Amino acid sequence: MKIKRFENNKFFWWFAGEDPYLLSGCTKETKFKFSINGLLVIFIMISSGISISFGVYELLESYLFGLFIGIYFSISIFFLYLFILYTLTKDVLPPKAKSIYGRYSSRALRVVFLIILGLVVSQPIEYWLFSEKVNTILNQEIIRDIENRNLKLNNEYVLKLKDRKSNNYDEELLLLEVESFKKEKEERLNNFIDYQLSRNFFIRKMILMDTSKSTWFIWIFSIIFIVIFIGPVYLKLNISLDTNYYKHMEKIQRKLVLDHHKSFVKSYNEILRNKFGDLNLEWKSDYIDAPFNSTRKDHIILKDDKEFHKWLLDESI
Repeated sequence: MKIKRFENNKFFWWFAGEDPYLLSGCTKETKFKFSINGLLVIFIMISSGISISFGVYELLESYLFGLFIGIYFSISIFFLYLFILYTLTKDVLPPKAKSIYGRYSSRALRVVFLIILGLVVSQPIEYWLFSEKVNTILNQEIIRDIENRNLKLNNEYVLKLKDRKSNNYDEELLLLEVESFKKEKEERLNNFIDYQLSRNFFIRKMILMDTSKSTWFIWIFSIIFIVIFIGPVYLKLNISLDTNYYKHMEKIQRKLVLDHHKSFVKSYNEILRNKFGDLNLEWKSDYIDAPFNSTRKDHIILKDDKEFHKWLLDESI
């Protein structure tokens, strides 16, 4: 009962960007795929909003700004997926010749974009899940930076003392210089430590999380996010042209195009009769399947410009 309710859930179909009228006559398998698609889009929306909100908060330390950006990003993701899924719908009417390279390169660009998007969205969530591990690595990096800074300051003041000795400073004056250098070094080192402790380090945390050998397992979560983000595209492309989904779509689109074409021919012929009634003109197509124009009629003889000019000037041929 629950599975049947999930299959026929118009709420999920709406998030998948599909028409319930089309899906109502489809098989359970097709309905299920589009329900999964809608569920994935909802998950991607929510996770993207939460992730970006958290990321912006960590970066700018503003709840309000993070919430606003998260909601805006979530809505943008929804419309992005609607656009991508809509443009992945297969042609059901006779199409113009398209190169295989163009078709597959277009799909590849979409997939690559969604992979990058999934990777970006996954980062703040992964940090939230494994912040203790990442912060431990960051603290080790900060301690290493402080030690390197201390070593650099020591080398700097050793060179200064050597310079003083080379200038024949007496021992008492050298001791005063050493004390002065110690105080200056401590002050500079403390300022550096305060600066390091006051920094946000969010970007550095993301870099450490992705590059540290001790956090390799986090990439498993990144791959899961990437699979989820490209899931709707895979499911949409996996719908066969032989399904009722595309058959119903073709029937509806053909009717719309043929009705519009019939109305156009009727209006066009009416204009010709009103303006050139004595010439018995009417609209004709060079194609058998007008207005789709995929198959030309055989043995069509086209007259040249000279014959057209004679007809236009009402001259006998």
